[in-house]
Amino acid sequence: MASPVNLARVSLADAPLLDRIWQFYELESSIWSGCDLDETGRFTSLSDFLTRLGNPDSFDWAYLIRHEDQLAGLLLVGRQNLRGRSIMEFADLYVLPKYRGRGIASEVLRQTVLAWDEPWLICVFRKDQKALAFWRRAFERLPFSSVREALPSEDPEMYEFIVNEAIGPG
Repeated sequence: MASPVNLARVSLADAPLLDRIWQFYELESSIWSGCDLDETGRFTSLSDFLTRLGNPDSFDWAYLIRHEDQLAGLLLVGRQNLRGRSIMEFADLYVLPKYRGRGIASEVLRQTVLAWDEPWLICVFRKDQKALAFWRRAFERLPFSSVREALPSEDPEMYEFIVNEAIGPG
């Protein structure tokens, strides 16, 4: 049976849609991040990230998350340098409130992190207690081959976890 969750890679043409959904993510994050609206009434834009979508050499990807063909959220991933090592980063995941509690985020993890034969970096803002609780539950429930916290963190505002390290580079 096909999954009701579909990840659609964002093209340059989809960039405005991704940027609009990003505003919802920023709105919810503003509770703990303290971010304010700019003079145009918007939160931070993804403009730098969006310009890289059109670059074929870019290692940043964005996905729209659909649940039963309805737009349900976004995912940003990319290749990062961590302590001199290239690693995939599961950067930002946002599921619209209406679709939470349906296993969508776990299915996104199955289709990305758990489907790739390489380690991933999971970064979680220390102030984002909801996200940290989600990841702790996911680390217990889902079949990661390994999970370890990277200490000390390269960014003091983040928890950094490396998962599936036992798999090794692809």
